[in-house]
Amino acid sequence: MATVPSYAGEWSSLEVPLTGSTKETLDAMGFTQMTPVQAAAIPLFMKNKDVVVEAVTGSGKTLSFVIPVIEKLMRREYILKNNEIGAVIITPTRELATQINTVFEIFIKDHPKKKQLSHALYIGGTTTLAEDVANFKTEHPRILIGTPGRLEEMLTKTAKLINTKELEMLVLDEADRLLDMGFSQQLSSIIANLPKQRRTGLFSATMTDAITELVRAGLRNPVRVVVKVEDLENQGKEQRTPASLKINYLVCDPDQKMAQVVRLLLKELDDFSYGAKKFIIYFATCASVDYFYKIMSKLTQLKPFSIHSLHGQMDTKRRTATYSSFVGLPAATPALLLCTDVASRGLDIPDVDYVVQFDPPQDPKAFSHRCGRTARAGRNGKATVFLNRGREEVYVEFLKLRKIPMEPAPYLMNDLSEHPQAAPQNDDEKPITPEIPDPSIPTFIQEMRQIVKTDRDLHDKSFKAFTSFIRAYSKHDASYIFRVKDLDLGKAATGFGLLRLPKMPELKGKTNVAFEEENIDWDNFKFLDKSKEAKRVKELEEYKKSIPAPKQAKPKYVESL
Repeated sequence: MATVPSYAGEWSSLEVPLTGSTKETLDAMGFTQMTPVQAAAIPLFMKNKDVVVEAVTGSGKTLSFVIPVIEKLMRREYILKNNEIGAVIITPTRELATQINTVFEIFIKDHPKKKQLSHALYIGGTTTLAEDVANFKTEHPRILIGTPGRLEEMLTKTAKLINTKELEMLVLDEADRLLDMGFSQQLSSIIANLPKQRRTGLFSATMTDAITELVRAGLRNPVRVVVKVEDLENQGKEQRTPASLKINYLVCDPDQKMAQVVRLLLKELDDFSYGAKKFIIYFATCASVDYFYKIMSKLTQLKPFSIHSLHGQMDTKRRTATYSSFVGLPAATPALLLCTDVASRGLDIPDVDYVVQFDPPQDPKAFSHRCGRTARAGRNGKATVFLNRGREEVYVEFLKLRKIPMEPAPYLMNDLSEHPQAAPQNDDEKPITPEIPDPSIPTFIQEMRQIVKTDRDLHDKSFKAFTSFIRAYSKHDASYIFRVKDLDLGKAATGFGLLRLPKMPELKGKTNVAFEEENIDWDNFKFLDKSKEAKRVKELEEYKKSIPAPKQAKPKYVESL
C-alpha cells in the first residue's frame, strides 16, 4: 500500500519525464503541480504496475490515468494498426465519459502524433451500435472511452471488428459506482475479451467487498494507493473529504427547511469575503427536483439566480443541454443546479462554490461524493446538509464515525441574521435541538402556496414530490436514523407547500397530523395547459353526470288549499 503526503511536487520531479507536448498542455491548463493521487499513481502506471487508487472526489484522478495512457501509447515501439486499440476507459455514466473524452481532446488536438492517440466516445443513448461501428471503421480510434453497455457491445458483438491483442491499458473509473449500478456482468464480459498482458487501473472514492472481488479477478498484483486527507485542526485525524472543504449541518423543522435554503443562498451571495456564486442542491427524488425547480424559479427572493435542474429520468438530450447550460455560465453568475445523485459522481462541474443537501442521501456512501462537487483540485468549498430536529440529528455522529466531520450552522432569520442553535437536549435515545420560533415561516409557506395555486399542474407535482420523498425516506440505508414514524408528516407536507394532504398509506388512520389545508374551490382550480384543462373539465362533467340525483323527500305536512 502506498500512502501519499498532503502535498505533491512539480511534474518535472517524475522519475520518467513527461513528453514535451504533455508538459506544454499541463502548463496551458494551469496545472503546475501534481496532486497527491497523481504523484502516486502516474509513476506506478508508467512502470507497468497495476494500480488500485482510493481517493476523495475532486483529487485529480482523471489526469492520473489520462497522462499515463497518452505517454504509454506515445512510447510504443510499433504503431498500432487501424483495427487495433491501445486503451479502454470505462465509466458508469455518459456524462463522465463525455468529460474524460474532452480531457483527452485537450491533450491530443494539437499533438504532433495525433493519429497514434486518436480517441472515440461510445456511450449509447445518442447513437446506435451501427453508427458507432461505422465510426470505428472510419476513424480508427486507438483509445476507446465509454459506458459498460456500449463498450461490451463494441467488443463482443461486432464480428471481431476490434483487435484487442495490442491493448496496453484498461481503466475502470468510479469503480464503486460501476458496481453499485449493476455493471459487474458487463465488466466481466469486457475483461474476458482483453489480453491478460495489460496494465489495469482501478479508481474509486471508496473500497468495498465487491471491488475487492473485482481486483482479484481483473488485476495482477496491484499496488494500492490510498490518498488520505489530514484534518488541520486536529493533527493526525483522518477524514474522507478534502481538507479545503468545510461541511456544516443545519437543524430545523421540516416546514422551515426551504426557507432556510433560500436564506442560506442569499447570505452566501451577499458574503463578499467568500462570494459563493455556483450552488448544487441535492434532493432525494426526481419528482422533488421537478417540483422545487418550478417553485424556486418563481420565488421572488431567488430572482438573482439562474436556476437549472438535472436528474436521471430526463432524456439524454435534455440532460446534456442542462449540463452544458450550467457549466457554460460565467463563474461570477449566481446559479443553482437542482439535482439527484445522478450528478453527484463523476460530473466535472467547474467553479462550484457550495453544495446544499436538502435531503441526506439514501446511500450514506454518496454523502462525500455529493460534497465532492466543490473544493475540487485544491479550491475552497462549502457544503451544508439539512437535518430535521430529533432523530435525524444522530446522522452527525454517524458521519463522524465514517471520518466525515461536520460543524453546526446557525439558523438564519428572515433578515439573514444568525440565530445560534442551542446544544441538543437528550430525550431517551435521540438528541433534540430546541425549536427556534420563526414568525416569518407562515408567510414564506403562503408564498409557496400562492405559486402552486397558479397552476393545477404544480399541485399535482407537489403531491408527486411529497409522496416520492416519503417513499425514499422509508427506504433509507440508515433506516435506524431515518424513520417515517419519527417524521412530522404535517410539517413535512407544509414545508412542501402542499395545499392539502394526499391519500397515502403513511397517513392512513392518523388523526393527529398537524396540517392546515388551503381553502380552494377545487372544481375551478385550473391547469394552465389548455389540453390538460379541457380533459379535466370533461372528466369533471362526466363525474357529475354519473352521480344520481338526490331523491326529494316527501313533505311531512302538506297544507290544503
